[in-house]
Amino acid sequence: MVELGCGGGHNLAHLAVHHGADAVGIDHDPLKIQRARALYANVPGLAFVRADAIAYLRSLPPTSVDLCLSIFGVFSFLEPAEPGPLLSATARILRPGGRLALTLRTTDTTDLVLIYTRS
Repeated sequence: MVELGCGGGHNLAHLAVHHGADAVGIDHDPLKIQRARALYANVPGLAFVRADAIAYLRSLPPTSVDLCLSIFGVFSFLEPAEPGPLLSATARILRPGGRLALTLRTTDTTDLVLIYTRS
């Protein structure tokens, strides 16, 4: 499992603890990564990496990830014309049947939850 824009790691840690999955959280902010590492150092199989999301995804083997998350993460901060390279990098690492789950804020009171399955 990979979370793009993991922030302090709360969502990913919850999933790793309750579902026993190996997980990596990616964020560009060194302070958020430092905080996540400190808070969740004792969670087995959980790691946090400071990296550019696209560069990190491109470093992974193809079809090596079951689930990629972005919970108000990277996709929330892209301009409408920018998601192509990130979506391509994500699709490359997802195994067949793997999922991309993301949440986006659409208005001050509305959130959008999207789940895509790789064919």
